[in-house]
Amino acid sequence: MAQAAMGRAMVAAGGTMLVLGGATMGVSFVAMTVTRVVVEQNKKKKLVTCHICTGSAKLSCAVCDGERTLKYHSKKQAPVNQRISRTACPMCEGAGSQACLNCLGEGKVMPLPITLSDLLETQKDYHSF
Repeated sequence: MAQAAMGRAMVAAGGTMLVLGGATMGVSFVAMTVTRVVVEQNKKKKLVTCHICTGSAKLSCAVCDGERTLKYHSKKQAPVNQRISRTACPMCEGAGSQACLNCLGEGKVMPLPITLSDLLETQKDYHSF
């Protein structure tokens, strides 16, 4: 009889722990989700236009210069009779542009934490030489 009562108590305690653990996990999930949304919204407010791609999020391919193809010559033939062949650019895969690496294709970046006083201090140090 005592063993049965002890078994029921263990099951009840386990059930309670399961319910409390699940509730804690649910509350934590909601709190983390709300926090992530608030942080992302605050970050979006501070974003500025990327100065590399000027907000377009893409740059002309550096390998094919935006032409989408590359010319190549067969080395087995003489240069006079050489036939020029074209192939899709392996870097941009024929798109002609690549995602900007500064803003990772977003067009917006976080500004550097430099204040006007930092710039003036740097300028003062530069002119002191």
